[in-house]
Amino acid sequence: MPRLHRPKRHPQPRRPHGRRLGRVGGQAWVFSDNERLADWRRIVHLHRPDRMVLRDYDVPQRRRLAAEMARFCATRHATGLAIAGDAHLARRYGATFHCPSHLINRPQARRGTAGPDDSAAVHNVRQLIAAKRAGFGWVVISPVFATKSHIGGRPLGPVRARALAMAARRLGLSPLALGGMSARALRRLNGHQPAHASGFCGYAAIGAFEP
Repeated sequence: MPRLHRPKRHPQPRRPHGRRLGRVGGQAWVFSDNERLADWRRIVHLHRPDRMVLRDYDVPQRRRLAAEMARFCATRHATGLAIAGDAHLARRYGATFHCPSHLINRPQARRGTAGPDDSAAVHNVRQLIAAKRAGFGWVVISPVFATKSHIGGRPLGPVRARALAMAARRLGLSPLALGGMSARALRRLNGHQPAHASGFCGYAAIGAFEP
């Protein structure tokens, strides 16, 4: 009886050390910062975050930067792109929308409606409820810990942050933690429980991705 030929199996390429947190403990989002994370292409290449959030509002030629980020994330690294503050600009480049807290109840100012893949920045229960009513599916709760982005600001701390995360879950929202966050900080914040079974389903950061 002739021996069947089995095709040779090639090993799958190993991902770099900064592989997506989503495979081990939840979502990992990086917020852009023109000064602290100037080489955003390198950040995406090394860490492969689940989502890159264009938050720089005053950067020159922001529209062009949005186009470059959308093209780079989609064609090379399958990282999702979110654009903060302008829903119309986000839709133009096939990105999700990230809403600053002060625009949650102002659809005309943010230039568009919200959808289940869009996110909103929240700091309290009132904003959580507003985000749910507006149609957002994700909320970024901040600041959990002290952060360079808001030096001198009062952080929520782990107890209040976890309470907000659980409130978000009860509302059917997916909460991420922002402010002094990293993969290690997320594990501590969630009590070393799997993200799907605990409060936060991931984290967002700037400092954790700094060179």
